[in-house]
Amino acid sequence: MSCATKSDKPLPGVMCSVTNCEYHGANHECDATSIEVCTCDPIQQCSVQCKTFKPKAGR
Repeated sequence: MSCATKSDKPLPGVMCSVTNCEYHGANHECDATSIEVCTCDPIQQCSVQCKTFKPKAGR
């Protein structure tokens, strides 16, 4: 699991379309301090997942 925290500035060049993530910011930017990305299926390695995902509070 990731040790990311919410940042007051987006990660340069990291875009996010997951609107129910705690780190989803303005203009679809990622507001986490860092991210971790992995492949969960060794056969379909083009399928990746952001392990930094954290559901927004109240959702």
